[in-house]
Amino acid sequence: MRRRLAVMLAVGILAMLAARPAGAQSRSVFWERWDVLIDSVDTFANRFNVSERYDIYFTGTFRFGSAVIPLQNLEDIRSIRVYENGELLRESCSEQPGTYCVDTSSAELAITYYFTQPATNERRQFEIAYTVEGALRIYEGGDQLWWTVIPSEHYGFSIGSSTVTVQMPAGYGPREGVDPVVTYGAPADVQVRGTTAGGATVTAQAARQISGDEFFEIRVQYPHNPMARVPSWQSDFDRQRLFEETTKPLIDLGLIVLSLLVAIGGGLGVYALWYTRGRDPKVGPVPAYLTEPPTALPPAVVGTLLDEQADLRDVISTIVDLARRGYLVMEEEQTEGLFGVGKTRKYFFKRTDKPLDDLRRFEQRIMSALFGGNRMERSLDSLKNTFYAVIPKLQDDLYEAVVEEGLFTAKPSTTRAMWSGLGTVMFVVALIAGFGGFTLIEQISPTLLCVPAAFAFIGLAAMIVGQHMPAKTRQGSENAAKWRAFREYLQNLDKYSDLKEAAGHFDDYLPFAIAFGLDRSWVRRFSQLEYVPIPVWYYPTYMGGRYRGGYRPGTPLHPFGADSGRANPGELARAGDGGFSLDDMSSGLSGGLEAISGGLTEMLESASRVMTSRPEPASTGTSGHWSSGGRSWSGGGFKGGGSSGGGSRGFG
Repeated sequence: MRRRLAVMLAVGILAMLAARPAGAQSRSVFWERWDVLIDSVDTFANRFNVSERYDIYFTGTFRFGSAVIPLQNLEDIRSIRVYENGELLRESCSEQPGTYCVDTSSAELAITYYFTQPATNERRQFEIAYTVEGALRIYEGGDQLWWTVIPSEHYGFSIGSSTVTVQMPAGYGPREGVDPVVTYGAPADVQVRGTTAGGATVTAQAARQISGDEFFEIRVQYPHNPMARVPSWQSDFDRQRLFEETTKPLIDLGLIVLSLLVAIGGGLGVYALWYTRGRDPKVGPVPAYLTEPPTALPPAVVGTLLDEQADLRDVISTIVDLARRGYLVMEEEQTEGLFGVGKTRKYFFKRTDKPLDDLRRFEQRIMSALFGGNRMERSLDSLKNTFYAVIPKLQDDLYEAVVEEGLFTAKPSTTRAMWSGLGTVMFVVALIAGFGGFTLIEQISPTLLCVPAAFAFIGLAAMIVGQHMPAKTRQGSENAAKWRAFREYLQNLDKYSDLKEAAGHFDDYLPFAIAFGLDRSWVRRFSQLEYVPIPVWYYPTYMGGRYRGGYRPGTPLHPFGADSGRANPGELARAGDGGFSLDDMSSGLSGGLEAISGGLTEMLESASRVMTSRPEPASTGTSGHWSSGGRSWSGGGFKGGGSSGGGSRGFG
């Protein structure tokens, strides 16, 4: 037992030792303190000194530090010095330990300093000192010092505490009740000690730990120096701030109101067009249900009429309807799987001898697609990757058929395409205007984007509403109401009729059930009845008997059981005498329809794959005030977000 415990203890120690190097790879930085001193403020020459002092604890190994300061709202930064633990580093871009490099561009100044030796899991102190030229703002009501002491970009690492100290020279301390002193970003406590005559010290201490993405700004107003040099950038800055705080809000409000008026007015206009042109005419009362087809329209035309879409089930309903009318036969073969487990079904379409002269255009196109080139039979599998080409033409034929029947004044597809095209054009033009006017948007206001957005909304509304714009004629509305009543009957047959009485119409109504999307429930209802004739056009060869040899293409299609010169529409099933019933073949019939739908769908999906395949914000709110602060700012805006300094600080 002791030996086992010793082994387990040894394994545990080895595991901890093995895991230790992996844990050491994680690196983090914690500013225990980040204090900033601003002194030597020269109100006449417009300069001051900044000293950033860090007490940092490093977890992991670090070799260098980085400070990037934007050169906006100031004229220059010079006299840069970097200290590590009180020792001045040497300026050099050799990347040697104990050196720092300064790189200045038109937009920013970057300082990279290299530790005298790597810091690993230890505390270090650093100081970055520099002189800022031309960052003081000069106004008659009071000059201002506005500096970002802690930028928001310190790479997600928190700061334990921070104190900002601004030492103002004699005669230029903030006047109580006149000159405001404010901080932005992290909440802070602000105090002013001293007098205007003798100089004053402004202290702003963060009220809590500063999170990894918070910033800290201080803004101090002091008595105006009439001899002070006005920085070169100030006039442009003040003009922009004045525009942003006075004119821009009015422009934004006007743009928002205009955009809302355009969006609401355009949306109502699109709705009005649908209300006046896109609605179907109202018709008189229609029975809740009809027990037989109200007109002689074929199933595919009825399906297109009701949902205003020529879709795949309309094509399938036409194939079954053509079979029911004697133009073709559907034949099913089954093959048992290995050891009798499972089965494989195959389906075939076979032509009869009936002429095609009386068929409609879309019916002739389907027959041509199935039996083109004098072909007399075709397997369902052979339609894959080929039949898709005829689908758009069939859809167009059906749309033309509903117009020829007087059900629509124009093809629904044309109406939808027109509205979708208009909406798309408006949407795209609005997007182009939005992106194309980006420079103007930057100069005036981002709210300017609301105007093209409003037009884009109208375009989107037109695209959506356009799908419902096809309007039926009065004749079309009356037909649609009657056919909906017939669909209600088929959908709720148990409610409106006796199944045995309705069984005689199983074959007649099956194409309509397919067009309505009710084929599964329609077949399932009658599969439980004993006496239901098998459709003449359906040949389940796997059942043997008279179906064994299948149907011979091109021969007359006679119903089984012809007797005394009279032919039944199909075999009459008799219980117990070995005959066939729909219950025996309902699964096959239902599977056949399912296979037809699934096969054509798979064909369309495969065709689609083939045709598309190819060769391989930061807060600007005020956070701290001098408790005896002044009345208002002398200039430069009333909100945060316009300071000098900032940038980023980090280590690596």
